[in-house]
Amino acid sequence: MAITASGKSRRGVSTLASSTEGFADGAGAAAQFSFPRDVAVDSSGNAYVGDTNNHLIRKITPADRIEDRVVSTLAGSGTEGFANGTGNTAQFEDPYDLAVDSSGNIYVTDSDNHRIRKIEYKVPWQRRDGSSCQCDIF
Repeated sequence: MAITASGKSRRGVSTLASSTEGFADGAGAAAQFSFPRDVAVDSSGNAYVGDTNNHLIRKITPADRIEDRVVSTLAGSGTEGFANGTGNTAQFEDPYDLAVDSSGNIYVTDSDNHRIRKIEYKVPWQRRDGSSCQCDIF
């Protein structure tokens, strides 16, 4: 909400991230989603998105300007299916609704798998191949 010179409040709509349909991690408008369905926000201001047609859970970091917001893939391989696992080894089929609890765990309605999934957030660590892992999916 913005306050105008006259002291009245004004609400505005702005884009958090993305500009076209597809898949791309990246900053601001360079990021792409395919039918994002739901957004849940954690206590740090990170937004989590069910990227339905990409079969992914995406994370948007908070920032004032769109150019400074970064979209990354939190969980999912990008291939529809069902698999529990860590990070990109997990699979979803049309993730839809999301919720975040006070511990930072993310709950996902994995609609075409007919399941409610839990993503347990963990402190990021480095794998031997240099990639990072932040979560386990159950």
